[in-house]
Amino acid sequence: MSKALLVCIAMCMGLLAAPEAQRGPAQAVTAIVGARLIDGTGSAPVDDAVVLVNGDRITAAGARARVSIPAGAAIVIATGKTLIPGLVDAHYHLNQPPDEMKRLFLVALHWGVTTFRVTGNDKREAVPLYHQVQKGEIAGPRVYTAGQGFSVNGPYADAPVFRPASAAEARNNVRDLKAQGVDFVKLWMTNPKFPPDVVSAIVDEAKKQALPVVTHVTDQDSLRQLADQGVTDFMHEPTDKPITPELIAYMKAHRLSFVPTIANGESGFYYVEHPEVLTLGPNLDGFYARGRARLTDAAYRKTTLEDPNLPARKQRIKDMLPFVKLMHDNGIRVVTGTDGGAEASQTTPIGHSTHREVQLFVEAGVPAAAAIRDATLDAARVLERTETPHYGSIQAGQAADLVLLDADPIADIYNIDKVSRVMRAGKWVD
Repeated sequence: MSKALLVCIAMCMGLLAAPEAQRGPAQAVTAIVGARLIDGTGSAPVDDAVVLVNGDRITAAGARARVSIPAGAAIVIATGKTLIPGLVDAHYHLNQPPDEMKRLFLVALHWGVTTFRVTGNDKREAVPLYHQVQKGEIAGPRVYTAGQGFSVNGPYADAPVFRPASAAEARNNVRDLKAQGVDFVKLWMTNPKFPPDVVSAIVDEAKKQALPVVTHVTDQDSLRQLADQGVTDFMHEPTDKPITPELIAYMKAHRLSFVPTIANGESGFYYVEHPEVLTLGPNLDGFYARGRARLTDAAYRKTTLEDPNLPARKQRIKDMLPFVKLMHDNGIRVVTGTDGGAEASQTTPIGHSTHREVQLFVEAGVPAAAAIRDATLDAARVLERTETPHYGSIQAGQAADLVLLDADPIADIYNIDKVSRVMRAGKWVD
């Protein structure tokens, strides 16, 4: 055998061996053992379950009798606890300095919010920060951003939004967003509204740039105007007219989904009546400084609690609940989103408000298991625009985003607040 042939064989053997050497030792499997499993699909809970995690993925989930725990696995005893998928909030706003945003990323994780969508008032310089989170360079939930949204004169003074005066300018704005690397386009359909040709230009150019459109809509004409152009993702609800059977059929035919955003509306009084949320420690402090100052101010608290209009404010929240139940009963997707962190309100905290939204879905009459699905798998379906997202449920092959609770939220949805541990992408959150 020639020397050249021997060298060639040696080189080939080295190349074949290299990948194994580069991989190093196999990753340790984490086995979460004994918890009650609520997998996010709406299926019945599984008692005494085992969930296996390898790397950032779930490799098995089910009853202990059906899941073999591999030798050497790191075992987490979870007897008496309940395991649910990481929560999704489809309606956040985080127009804050970078250090504050990084703090709020971690607060969201500690509450078990492992995915969120930031909807339309991110300054240009904030978008690269989200890209760092997406790459894992900065700790945080899975995150989507619209960058700057489109609004004629809102959502508040000096908001970082586009205000195009023509269809051509609107198209250029959408192309700019694409160049920034945003995940979708946000459009506010609030009075005064953009002319129809500008709206159509935004939607059409977003399609050309492969950017989904998400819209803030509270009237039926705007809903139909956008749905007729292929928009399916709506925040808030149409409140200007009664919802008729014909409109429900229209919503179903166009496969619309809604993020009702109820928790924001009650936050100005809810956290006055529940001050314990403000004392849970820095890891769970999702309030902006100005919002916290407002909610802890004695004069504000007194005025709020003694406000003769407080019963009417509470009734307005109750009046939003039938929409959630109506959509649920008719098979129209409603998912969790809170306006958490909204600059205009200041009092809707990152993290806890997502829990509150789930609780409000249950108060509306949605079964607890279905409300958890709305906050996990169905929300992931809306954000990823597929019925088979790679996260949102506890099943083999899914992203290992998990929340271990100290009590069962099916028995009492308020137990969703009792977070024991959170796993994001296979790693426990410190």
